Amino acid sequence: MKYLLFSLLLLLIMLILVYCFYYAKWNHLWALEQPSQKYQVNYHQKEKDSLRVVMIGDSWVGMHSDFDNFMIQKLEKYSRLPVLFVSKGKGGEKTKGVYQLMFKEGSYGTKQLMLSAPDYCVISAGINDAAANLGTKQFCYYYRLILDFLLENHIRPVVIEVPNVDLWLMLRNKPFKDLASDYVKSIMTNCTMYNYQEYRNALLSMLESEGLKERILYIPMKEWNGNGVEINHSLFLEDCIHLNKRGYESLDSCIAKQIANDYAL
Repeated sequence: MKYLLFSLLLLLIMLILVYCFYYAKWNHLWALEQPSQKYQVNYHQKEKDSLRVVMIGDSWVGMHSDFDNFMIQKLEKYSRLPVLFVSKGKGGEKTKGVYQLMFKEGSYGTKQLMLSAPDYCVISAGINDAAANLGTKQFCYYYRLILDFLLENHIRPVVIEVPNVDLWLMLRNKPFKDLASDYVKSIMTNCTMYNYQEYRNALLSMLESEGLKERILYIPMKEWNGNGVEINHSLFLEDCIHLNKRGYESLDSCIAKQIANDYAL
């Protein structure tokens, strides 16, 4: 009996030491860094007789360039104004990276988009945070920084609700040790592994508690997807993660209509 208790105690100590080792190794992944040094956008250069919109974010935005003209057509149709629209995103980017790219030029940097003094900035972020199990604390922290920067520079944020995607389809061949690592990371960040609902709930809670809900445009997935937050396969590519042509047209039509209605107020 004593030998069994000693063995269990030894195993527990080993597990704690292993946990501490990996926490120290991975902690930088979800650490909160200081905000980037701010810069000013000359919003006085905005033209009242035109509408300027930019889109930033992850691969949903990175793959949007083929549909920029469609978005322009929809914005012009609903707003009845000349429209300037540009999208720039990076595949696999987390919310932290989307924020940091707002302060960089060239390549995937979106600083030039901000300096163009857009009226609206559409944001797609969160899918990769949940996929990497970085936790809702980091997700909301950097999303808040994005919103603060935009609002301080008189740019109206348009937030695309974090959607459900079929991550398991992409991860079906992922080694067990990597899945185990993801599970441990989810424990360390106090979130359920690959759980998008937790990120949606956390963002909405942050928006409401910080009084930001009325200062942004929020695009719920149910407004354009048709299946609530569940995947409407007719709008997605075969990977069930990225949108197809029909999906982008549905999303863009919804965004354009809401922006035009808001701009007319």
